[in-house]
Amino acid sequence: MSDVLQKSAESEKPRGHLDPQGFDKHVLFHTYTPPADLTPFLEHFWTLSWDEIGAAYNSDQVMHRPQVDVFISLNWSGIQGTFRGKKTYVASGKGRIIGMRFLPGAFHSFWSGSMRDLQDSIIDIRQAFPEFTQEHINALLLHEDDKIIAELTKHLRRQLPPSDPNILLINEIITIADADTAATVSSIATAYGKSERWLQQIFQTYVGVGLKWLLQRNKLLYAATRIRNTEMPQWTTIAYDAGYSSQQHFITDFKKVIGKTPLQYKKALA
Repeated sequence: MSDVLQKSAESEKPRGHLDPQGFDKHVLFHTYTPPADLTPFLEHFWTLSWDEIGAAYNSDQVMHRPQVDVFISLNWSGIQGTFRGKKTYVASGKGRIIGMRFLPGAFHSFWSGSMRDLQDSIIDIRQAFPEFTQEHINALLLHEDDKIIAELTKHLRRQLPPSDPNILLINEIITIADADTAATVSSIATAYGKSERWLQQIFQTYVGVGLKWLLQRNKLLYAATRIRNTEMPQWTTIAYDAGYSSQQHFITDFKKVIGKTPLQYKKALA
């Protein structure tokens, strides 16, 4: 089966960058649409590269979806689970990373352990893909991006599991959550005719975190976007629009995840 590599839309850029302008200034990031037989499992392939950065660049990010990334590079290759707090990535000198992002819940089909074991961690790539020795990775990285992505596609196809309707359901729910900051576990359970307990359990099993975590994360990223795009933010309005009834509760949650209060975050961007 031959595949034509196609770049994804700009909307595929991660929503969790806390300084997207700074990121675009220092790092080249592209995503590529997976072939049809991999779309039940992959959101996209992606490439990151940076060229001769003088002082180290720190990119602060929070995950907007409970996703898993499998990536390769000359220095470090691994499987990154869902980070529930802020994570800082450091780029210095010259670098290149190529990976594949799994749809929320999809890596469960490739992983024999508990998805909770992948929370807040990056593990050796060989724990799920033993053929990716460093020698093999070094040889792969001698090629251009399209050739490497074609090889990653072949590796994934060799152990492609049957499609799982629960993955589709989880991603339908996440699409709803992305579009509605007012969504709750209760409202989604009602819409799907499921119990709240059932929803929480399927998210724990397939993605390792609960649906409630996802809904809160969406509120905070919505607020962060509003803060970045507003010259003089009205904190009470942003808190209310993000679904908070208390401005203090909003500030507490924001600082817990972002690492700064909303005001500190706005000042740091300036």
